[in-house]
Amino acid sequence: MTEPLEGADWAARADEGRRLAPSAGEPAADAALLALLLDATDSAVSRRTAEALARTGSPAAARLLTEALALADAALGDWIATGADDGSEPAPTG
Repeated sequence: MTEPLEGADWAARADEGRRLAPSAGEPAADAALLALLLDATDSAVSRRTAEALARTGSPAAARLLTEALALADAALGDWIATGADDGSEPAPTG
C-alpha cells in the first residue's frame, strides 16, 4: 500500500481514496484512507473518499467512516457524511 499523496493536488488525493477504498480492512490501506477522510486541505478529498468507501459496502469501510466521523470537526464531518450519502445512491451511468 501507499501513503496518502501529501502535496499532490486534491484530485490526485481523491483518486487515491477511490483506488484504495476496495482495500479497506488492510492495515496500510486503512491508515491511508483515514488520512484521506480527514484531509485538512480540501474537503472534496474527504467527500470523494467517503463516497468510494460507502460504495464498497464492506464492514471495514463502514468502520473507517465511523472512525473518521468521530475524529472530524463538525464541518469536515458534514462533508464525510455527504460523501457517504452520495455513495449510498446508485452510481451514475454514462
